[in-house]
Amino acid sequence: MTEYKITVARIETDARDAQDKEICVTFQVERAPISFQIPIFLNPHDFDDTEMIQVARNILHRIFMQLAAESREWKLTTAGMQRLSKLNLRPTKRPA
Repeated sequence: MTEYKITVARIETDARDAQDKEICVTFQVERAPISFQIPIFLNPHDFDDTEMIQVARNILHRIFMQLAAESREWKLTTAGMQRLSKLNLRPTKRPA
């Protein structure tokens, strides 16, 4: 299986006013043909510049862990996949 490539796509400051200032660290997730971005919003008052990426990575990890936990029941066994494969009701050839 091809691994996902996860990189920091950009870091932006959203400064509507000094009190509501937020930092957005956007991660790019890629594995051909899939590519998507995930924004992580941080309060700059809680962390300094050197900690922002580490904190954003931790939040991204927690998001993926939660997604994995919430989709755990969707996982199929090998036998389940084979059973579904045999149930394929689509015609193999187009009617003439």
